[in-house]
Amino acid sequence: MAKVSGPLMSMTASGKIADALVFFPWKGIAAVRQWLKPANPMQPAQGIRRILMGGTGRACGRISPRTGSTTVSWLAKELILLKLIPSAQTKQSFLVQYILDHYITGSTSYALQLSAATNLTAKTTWQACADVLQLLDFNLSYAGISAYEKTLGLYLIAKACVDLKFPGTPYTTDPSTWTLGYICGFINDFTSAV
Repeated sequence: MAKVSGPLMSMTASGKIADALVFFPWKGIAAVRQWLKPANPMQPAQGIRRILMGGTGRACGRISPRTGSTTVSWLAKELILLKLIPSAQTKQSFLVQYILDHYITGSTSYALQLSAATNLTAKTTWQACADVLQLLDFNLSYAGISAYEKTLGLYLIAKACVDLKFPGTPYTTDPSTWTLGYICGFINDFTSAV
């Protein structure tokens, strides 16, 4: 039920009326809109989008600073120095959007990138690094595509760093050719303080 108050002739309302209208304050203004029941379709098309966004977001979320951390990593600092991040985005949201726009735009490109990550020459090193960062595979039963492997997220972030022209080693070579030293350097850049 909506609550209405009118002290000194200033009418305000908040709440829902009969699954039809919702009254709420918005930026100091009394607003009203049609009430919409949120939909949560568990269908393959929605599942695919959730796999792409969820897996990428979990990987990018491990870049310091993250929740509970004040340490700024070299990777985060470099994103700031390169002035790549629009003012309305965080470092993590920028990278998620960049990866979704450039590498995994749909199920076909996702399958290609997943195959590339699965066939990395140093796959066990990538997996060990994903474990250090406490990344997990991400899957939804209704998605209709393969699970988002934890190594895929790291591999796509590495590709983004190369394509965004991060300076120095290992960012001048293709991540699919990275060996133990390059991968460990990347993970160090991912987490260590500057």
